[in-house]
Parts: sequence; C-alpha cells; structure tokens
Amino acid sequence: MEISKVQYKLVFADKTEKVLELHLRTDNLTPVAWVPSKPPEWAALENHKCAHCPLDSHKHVYCPAALNLAKLVDECNDMDLLDTVKLVVKTADRVVVVSATVQKALGSFIGLLMASSDCPPASYFRPVARFHLPLANEAETIFRAVSAFAMGQFVRRQAGKEGATSLDGLFEIYADLEIVNAGLSARLKTADLDGAIAKSLMEWDVFSGMFPLRAEEVMEKMRPLFSAYLQNK
Repeated sequence: MEISKVQYKLVFADKTEKVLELHLRTDNLTPVAWVPSKPPEWAALENHKCAHCPLDSHKHVYCPAALNLAKLVDECNDMDLLDTVKLVVKTADRVVVVSATVQKALGSFIGLLMASSDCPPASYFRPVARFHLPLANEAETIFRAVSAFAMGQFVRRQAGKEGATSLDGLFEIYADLEIVNAGLSARLKTADLDGAIAKSLMEWDVFSGMFPLRAEEVMEKMRPLFSAYLQNK
C-alpha cells in the first residue's frame, strides 16, 4: 500500500508552529492513522444527521466527515482565525509557501479532510483532492470542480452509463455539500465547540450556496480561452 503525505505547517508571528500532517492511501485517498481511536460523542451519525445522508447508523456509528474533522477540532479549535501566519504546504509534488490567515489555512485543510472522508456527498471531490491545490482561489476552485465533473461524466459514458451534458448535477453536488457543512456546524455548536473549525465551515457553506451563480460567471469569462475547441475539424 503506497502512502502520500500532505503537510500543513502554520508559522505564527512569535515563531511558534502548528504542524498538521495527513497520510493518504494513494489508491483511494483515504486517511491513514488520522481518525481518533475513541471518537467524540458529537461525531455520532445520528447527532444532527443530514437529511440526505444514505448511511445506516447500524453500520456506521459515526459520521465519516465528523470523524475526519475530530482531530482538527481537538488541536485547532481555539485558534484566532484572523491571525496571519506563514503557511508552508508540502506534498509529494511541490512545496507552497504563502502568507495567509489562519481561517484560510484551516479552510484549505478542511477541504482536503472532507474530500478524503467517506461522506457520500463529499466523496465527489476526491478526484479534486488528488491534485490538492492549497489556498485555491475562487476561479481555480470552480475550474477544478467543473473539470472533475466533466471527467466524471466521461468515465460514466465509458462504463456504459448516461453522462450529463449540463452542470445541473454539479450544482446538486454543491447543494448537498451545503447541507453537510450545516450539519457539521450544528454538531459542533451543540457540543459547545463553536470555534475556529465551525466558523471555517461556515465559509465553505457560503461558497457552496453561491456556487451555481459564481460558476456561471467565471465560466463565461473563461469562454474565450476555449475558442480552439469551437473550430471545425
């Protein structure tokens, strides 16, 4: 079993550091030795279970997304989101060094944790997580999401299934993710853990809700770049 490593190092103004290191299986991108051996009660599947969750609580005692966030909540929930840090992200392919707020740094790492969880609605983002881009801006995020969705439809057609020709399915995926984010935030609030992680999830929730509108605008601006594809051949 091959393992890839993603390391986030937050260096604060006083030179203290916080290192978050995630080991992922390269074949299916699931975390290795990350989920706590004794999950917290707030992570129970039936605790604010999402209305659209297909999981059976008899087979899945805990919410997969909550399990992936549990360690982050324990270690980072009391951080000041407005603090500016030097963020160093190391992957097998590159090293990224940027100045960012704690909120942006945690938000980027949360995106990776969500996509690599076994949460069914979030699993659509696993191909995007395979090519993780730390602190991706709005246009980059939209381009990568649309590209992954288009490839997903190509894979479906190769498997003999019907493939979508519009982005309606992608908009539904983001709408489902919005529900997941809200459910996770509710879990944390009822457990008196309404801190840095819950607030970072709220930012993801806002983006998910605005995705259809923003995607259309970004794609319209990018349309001229695809002029070669419109040439007759």
